[in-house]
Amino acid sequence: MAVDVRTRQLLLAVLVAIFGLQTWRVYSDPSGRRRSLSPVASDGQAIWREHNCQSCHQLYGFGGFLGPDLTNTVVEISSERLASILTVGAGQMPAFHLDEPAREAVAIFLREIDATGVSQPVLGEVVPPAELLRDLVEAGGELDPDVARGWEIADAQGCIGCHLPNGQSLHRAADLTKIAGSVEHSRLFGVLREGIAGTAMPRLALSDADCEAVLAFLDWLGEHGEGIRARFASLATSDQLLLSEIPWFEFE
Repeated sequence: MAVDVRTRQLLLAVLVAIFGLQTWRVYSDPSGRRRSLSPVASDGQAIWREHNCQSCHQLYGFGGFLGPDLTNTVVEISSERLASILTVGAGQMPAFHLDEPAREAVAIFLREIDATGVSQPVLGEVVPPAELLRDLVEAGGELDPDVARGWEIADAQGCIGCHLPNGQSLHRAADLTKIAGSVEHSRLFGVLREGIAGTAMPRLALSDADCEAVLAFLDWLGEHGEGIRARFASLATSDQLLLSEIPWFEFE
């Protein structure tokens, strides 16, 4: 009987030791310690936490679901658009009225987060949505001069970072391939010059000639939109394994 007691005590001690080792590895991550944030990024992280951004947005797939996962998002939008979002908000996102140093700190925090991981597990290499749309447009053959100029402006202004041909465009931004057929040119002309107050659409202050070129490009997109949308949907999901699409109920 005494031997059985000692054996049980030894087994219990081993189990406790294993539990302690596992706990240490999980919380200290000795084999893959994440690099420290820069001082400015740490300030941005503090602002992120102060405004409870994680209640709506995810990082590395963890957080709220009201807004988009921001792990790999900030590189797809222009600095001007991000500044607008952090100042006046967008859609359901409130206006935080952050000053320039605070906006820059949050932007640097998100950029450093972007370099450390991805928001969803993937199979193989994944092309960023904006780059994918860029490839599809440029694969459409040589563009007329006005259309090519409009495409150059739209790309330089970061329009394709938000206005994507899918149902997950940032800030519920309109699909570029459908805009020309759903919004009057006079309205588009005003938006391209003055933006939309209270939204993430910034004031681009384009000249009349640049506005006309962008409208020509939007008309071209409208004509080729069906094919671009189908191709985009096919390529955007071909290498992704989305946790949200796994039927967990089928597994024990």
